[in-house]
Amino acid sequence: MALYLPDANVLIHALRKESAEHESCRRWLTDAAAAGDAIGLCEWVEAALLRIPTLPRLALVPMADTLGYWKDDLWSYPGTRRLAPGPRHAVIFSGFITSLGLCGNDVNDVWLAALAIEHRATLVTTDTGFSRFPGLSWINPCPSA
Repeated sequence: MALYLPDANVLIHALRKESAEHESCRRWLTDAAAAGDAIGLCEWVEAALLRIPTLPRLALVPMADTLGYWKDDLWSYPGTRRLAPGPRHAVIFSGFITSLGLCGNDVNDVWLAALAIEHRATLVTTDTGFSRFPGLSWINPCPSA
């Protein structure tokens, strides 16, 4: 059984039927759940899922639909569980910050990479920038992205 940590972009694409990556991301999510793999969610990603598609200036998805997807769909998969930083997170996180010279907007990516490594999870993202983190296992569910 694999443990996957989906990035917010994958969850948002899976939510938004209008997204070009919707089918690939939705299929990855349902296939992983059907295979009995564990889906790890973290508060950082969940907050982004609830915030980004409901921004008034974007008006991508109504809040009621986003809440339902988060609360009823994602948490209904049998293997869904909460991932939180543990005792090694700060060391992994600060190591990447220092060794890669990252700051600002990169902090979100560093946080997720460190969380995935600490939990031995595979990060699932459409962001190819995650290739810069040594030791991170990651996949892109969208073959064309």
